[in-house]
Amino acid sequence: MTRPKTLTDMTGPGEMLPRDGDVLVSNPSATVEHVVSIVPAAPDMMCANHDTAVSKAHELAKNRHVDVWLTEDNRHFLKLASYRSEEP
Repeated sequence: MTRPKTLTDMTGPGEMLPRDGDVLVSNPSATVEHVVSIVPAAPDMMCANHDTAVSKAHELAKNRHVDVWLTEDNRHFLKLASYRSEEP
């Protein structure tokens, strides 16, 4: 089984990192609240829990035609979904 790539695995630009405009769900503290933001801006909204944050992030990304990412430490990123149209 191949483990997901992280920032420390990257040697150059690649698909496994959020791009400007993507939606990021993060947990900046040890609490249950999660933050939804547009990369690279500051957090846009605080959500009461993980499920709510992910749901709102999917909705936002779908409307913006971008990807949804999750991070717990701002070093490791997991792409949850892609709503980006295929680039030529």
